[in-house]
Amino acid sequence: MCDIFQLSEPIIVYKLKNIECSTVPGFSANASCHIRAVNWNKAVAEMDVYLLRPLYNITIRFQILKRDYSNQFQPFLVDVQINMCDALSRRSFIPYGLIILRISRMFSNFNHSCPYYGHLLARDAYLNETFLPNVFPLGFYKLNITIMENYRTPPSAHVGGIVWYVQVMQAIQPKKKKPNREV
Repeated sequence: MCDIFQLSEPIIVYKLKNIECSTVPGFSANASCHIRAVNWNKAVAEMDVYLLRPLYNITIRFQILKRDYSNQFQPFLVDVQINMCDALSRRSFIPYGLIILRISRMFSNFNHSCPYYGHLLARDAYLNETFLPNVFPLGFYKLNITIMENYRTPPSAHVGGIVWYVQVMQAIQPKKKKPNREV
């Protein structure tokens, strides 16, 4: 008997391996982030931060880095700056900004127009295969999100950052148990 999954392309998944959060005193406090394994193919992130002062004009620098054979992360295809306030108010349609917006709307309370203040959280966040194209080669990646504030502060005041370490891999198929046959 032939299984249909053996005939098709292997399923690619984006598994979250680690997460790091950083804050800048004066802008935010009580930042925490950690991951929780769900199964062999999926891990989810839990993130919390309390903003001490409002953010009026949020700019995000989004970088993708790929780990090479010398175990160093090298730039890979994407290094963009996105004005998230414009993306939230639908004045900007940069593709990477829309990807970040779709992910944040699904898993966090980062879903209304600027300014932002108070408690920000994300629960059960992960990279679904539908968010990113399947053009990434298998391997380990570092998704670096640097958050900056550009309103009433020196240009590009650093607010904090999130770093996701992701493994692009073929989905691990669970082994089927063989039925017990007694003779």
